[in-house]
Amino acid sequence: MSNNFARLGTYLWFLCRRERIISPIWIACIAGLSALFAGLYPSIAANDAEIYQLALTMTTPSMVAMMGPVYGMEDLSHASLMAQECLVWFLVAAAIMNIFLVNRHTRVDEELGRLEMFRAMPVGRLTGSLATIKLAFGVNLLVAAITTLAFIVLDIGGTTAAGAFAYGFSIGAVGFLFAALTLLAAQIFSTSRAVSAFGFVLLGVFYIMRAMGDVAENALSYISPLGLGLKVEAFYSNDVMPLIVLLVEGVVFVAIALAIAAVRDHGSGVIPARAGKAHASRFLKSPLGLAWRLSKGTSLGWAAGLFLLGVSYGSVCAEVDSFVEGSEMMQQFIGASATQSLLDGYVAVIFMIMSMLVSVPIVMTVLRIHSEEKRGRLEQVLSKAVPRVRLYGAFIFIALIESVVLELMLALGLWVTAGGQLALDVVVCASLCYLPAIWAIAGIAAVLVGFLPRLTALVWAVFGYAFVAMYFSKMMELPDWMLKATLFGNIPQLPVEDFTLVPLVVLTLVAVAFFALGLARFRTRDILTN
Repeated sequence: MSNNFARLGTYLWFLCRRERIISPIWIACIAGLSALFAGLYPSIAANDAEIYQLALTMTTPSMVAMMGPVYGMEDLSHASLMAQECLVWFLVAAAIMNIFLVNRHTRVDEELGRLEMFRAMPVGRLTGSLATIKLAFGVNLLVAAITTLAFIVLDIGGTTAAGAFAYGFSIGAVGFLFAALTLLAAQIFSTSRAVSAFGFVLLGVFYIMRAMGDVAENALSYISPLGLGLKVEAFYSNDVMPLIVLLVEGVVFVAIALAIAAVRDHGSGVIPARAGKAHASRFLKSPLGLAWRLSKGTSLGWAAGLFLLGVSYGSVCAEVDSFVEGSEMMQQFIGASATQSLLDGYVAVIFMIMSMLVSVPIVMTVLRIHSEEKRGRLEQVLSKAVPRVRLYGAFIFIALIESVVLELMLALGLWVTAGGQLALDVVVCASLCYLPAIWAIAGIAAVLVGFLPRLTALVWAVFGYAFVAMYFSKMMELPDWMLKATLFGNIPQLPVEDFTLVPLVVLTLVAVAFFALGLARFRTRDILTN
């Protein structure tokens, strides 16, 4: 027994070493951005009247569906207002972190044969799963503790130790539950792609359940982990019962997952992988067919998600005047002025933010070939008579088509629920304007794949800077050069600004140059063997 515990501790330490970069970045981002957003609220709402007015704009059904229920109107503060507007997004971030974390050390390692090597040693069948869930628990505990301490140190108006605890540990508890659900999914499904897809579909379902439950004030809010996490009512009632329920649910799902792991065959899941066709189609035998086969699940999922997000934001169009009017912060955020429509400003901001989000799956598609390279599958393809440029060019071509489709899905979703207040050509033009910036950031990813394949994660630093700079530009009055330093800061924000062709042409040429450099270098460099 003592030997088993020693081996469990050794493997857990091994996982900690593997996570020494990725997990600290996640922890710093969640806790650091939580504190950053909180620190902005004293300047966003300077007095009680502005706090109340801002909270009042959140009581519309559309805003409740987006951010969660409004509480404590009789005792509002900067801290409680911040919690009501921000907590749901950090719950989502914690869920995503845990889906990636647990899948990475369970089903992915099993696919790559790492767990088979580990299981060849005298260890228990559950050592890998137990070590992974313990690691996830520790990461979530750190997120919760650091976020709590950051709020106590920051001490904005209305901050209490109990409120900071409720806020921070709500994030940690929801994250741990998603870690448990992902561990269970790793036992049920036979591929890492199915596990991650299940996790994100479940996250989307839970978000929709929470939205419906919060608007209708029914039990769906309590069934969804996201809705239950908001029930702590941080910096108001500070109810810890939802945290206890989330932790108990997490333990139950962990127990079920371990029970399945103890009896299932290594390398398989409860649901076996679907058998493929005996013979591949002519299209699948081509590089383009392979690129599409590897990317289609992610592409279709993002297309559906962006359409639904467009529908959600479009439903606010009818209420945008009441949402923005009376809130100086919101007028500043959307750039409203006496010479432009509030609706136009709202549409411009939506496309600015959502187009940056669209770049995420596009970059993932461009990086897909590097993922196949790291897993040793690219060598099998290149051992045939397949030109490297043609193969990687297929992935880039899929990414370019995907970018157009995703932008159109977002525009269509916004237009469908806008109640006739927006012309289809206006929203389509406003969305397609961002394509050159999306292509340029995808081009940076291609350059990294060609020249610095081990440092492809740097493209996410470029994305992160662009997102923070663009999102906070108006509220924090950032200098113009900081916006121009981002790819998205050079795009005309239609329909508020006048259309200008020059920056779009320049960004397109930059993207073409980046893609050409990446392809040229990929054609000649060595393929990674580890």
